[in-house]
Amino acid sequence: MATLRQAVERQRERLKLPQSGVISVRSLQQNFRPVPAGSSRALLSTMFAAVSRRLPWAVILCRFKGEVPNPQLEQPIEQLYRGMFTPGTGGLVEYWRDVSLGAIDITGSTVFNWVELEITRAQAGIGAGANRSTLVDNAIKAAQNDRKDPIAGFHSQIAVLAHNWAKDGAPAGADWRTPEWSPFWIDGSADGRGKVTLTPPHDGNITAHEMGHGFGMDHDVAADLVTHYGDPCCIMSQQHPFLHPGWRVNFGPALCFPHLMLKEWMYNRRVLSDDGAWASQPAGMTFLLAPTIDPGARANLGAKLTLKVGRASWDYYLEYVRPKEWNQGFPDPTLLIRRVGAAKDVEATGIFLGSIVVPAAIGVRAEFVEPTGNTRFQVERFDPEGRIVQVVAKKLS
Repeated sequence: MATLRQAVERQRERLKLPQSGVISVRSLQQNFRPVPAGSSRALLSTMFAAVSRRLPWAVILCRFKGEVPNPQLEQPIEQLYRGMFTPGTGGLVEYWRDVSLGAIDITGSTVFNWVELEITRAQAGIGAGANRSTLVDNAIKAAQNDRKDPIAGFHSQIAVLAHNWAKDGAPAGADWRTPEWSPFWIDGSADGRGKVTLTPPHDGNITAHEMGHGFGMDHDVAADLVTHYGDPCCIMSQQHPFLHPGWRVNFGPALCFPHLMLKEWMYNRRVLSDDGAWASQPAGMTFLLAPTIDPGARANLGAKLTLKVGRASWDYYLEYVRPKEWNQGFPDPTLLIRRVGAAKDVEATGIFLGSIVVPAAIGVRAEFVEPTGNTRFQVERFDPEGRIVQVVAKKLS
């Protein structure tokens, strides 16, 4: 899904290529000398490798103490994780390269063979005192006891378990909130140290979300500043995934614009930033936006507009999303309005405020008034293909 234009943009962001002008594929081949020569795929990999931060993961497949191998249960899990963490399969290696805009690379991630933990399945439930840290620490120790090193050279670790419950017999629909069964729930999630425990269902959506915590990201929240998973198009909210054709499990969506900015993964040279002057303009501010995945478009790839309201201030983050690539599960071309800042306990994540579905016809505007800042946002299609939209942001009073 990554393109040569994205690789060029990342190179320009890191000042490795001229900031403007046409760059030919031939000159890129001569400059980066991929192996084999002339290969577009090798050129792409070489260009990203020169500017991406390598952050591989150790993935540890785990059995509980005393469990015998169960190919029927374990083989699909193993095949899924080996596939998702193998470069070139369109899995998590490509996912993180694409959604970070080439800023990070998890190539070198290793899926370790099945190891036996020192605790039994009965001891793994939260009622027995186990938690996600207990489980991933047991997995690391088990791998080390098996003469493997899941620490050196890895960004973090993932413990993969084949069970949700410390015993069989849980009724359909039960989870950690079910009173009579909650003591037997096996706690799968990120543990606050960047380490992850994963339990069924195993898929790309859940795995990428927990890895996002491992990269230091928090849940998005809704406009009420309380509700987690509040963003309709971000992996840190896990809404609108799609069924991956390779493994028939959920993948996506991508990473939203606020997280890209907060992680410093965004192409800053392609972001429209205004320190608040826009709010004093009688007609507001008008500008063009394209999706972050389309650096070839002649438009901004995001907008950050500062607003001051009394003693409070925050930044609006505006992003245009189309239902393509990792966001193909999202329903419509949409302008997403978010903010960062001026909210206790949610300073380091995006707050979803609202959205506007882009009208299909050129010349037709749709709008949304954001009540906390009394700001009106309008959007219309700028070109027949819907590649670019025109946005107007106006402070109403």
